[in-house]
Amino acid sequence: MKKAGIIVLLFWWFTQCAAAEQATVTEPDKIKNQVQTAFPELVVDKVEKSPVSGLYQLTAGPVVLYASNDGRYLLAGDVLDLEQRLEDRNVTEAVRRQLRMSLLKHIQPKEMIVYHPKESKGTVTVFTDTECGYCRKLHAEISKLVELGIEVRYLAFPREGAGSPTYNKMVSVWCAKDPAKAMTSVMQGEAIETLTCNNTIENQFALGRKFGVSGTPTLVFADGTLWGGYLSAEKLANEAVKHSGKK
Repeated sequence: MKKAGIIVLLFWWFTQCAAAEQATVTEPDKIKNQVQTAFPELVVDKVEKSPVSGLYQLTAGPVVLYASNDGRYLLAGDVLDLEQRLEDRNVTEAVRRQLRMSLLKHIQPKEMIVYHPKESKGTVTVFTDTECGYCRKLHAEISKLVELGIEVRYLAFPREGAGSPTYNKMVSVWCAKDPAKAMTSVMQGEAIETLTCNNTIENQFALGRKFGVSGTPTLVFADGTLWGGYLSAEKLANEAVKHSGKK
């Protein structure tokens, strides 16, 4: 009887340990493991409950995905809340905007080429390529944008990638004594001195890829709203003010 009691006690202890170990693996942990096993290249930052019952929300950089509670099904797409007014219905895009804002905070102003107005009414961060026709068209209106109170912040996005002639030219712009003046010269088709220095252009390009940038110019407003393509100075200024968060 004594031996049988010890066996029962040991069995109970092992089952409790197993249960405790299993309990430490939460649903978010399980989902994260399953997703990263299926997609090793995807770095999941956070898994949390979504506004939709039965779905978890996953964020990876500015990418937003949804998974079933058991982690078996993964959904890519936008969740719309039909009880909200039209402009607030896209729950997923609201999350993306917050993520973009968070990622942009990792870029220091000194890493950008910035054109400052006397009084800022709004800001726009522009992923630009010095060989892009519409980027040059936008830059030709920099003075007007500044007059309209818009702060323009340039990030480099050489579409041909690191080591390309455009990339090297943009390095020269960022390394110039007066980068803003050098940018204007290059955008006007003028030659500038070839320079090298410590720079973060590769990081800027990588950030653009995270944002899903495929063409230039790509605009990011202060509230994280993303706009792909050229806007005239007046329209850009209106959008920048609209998304500035200022009243």
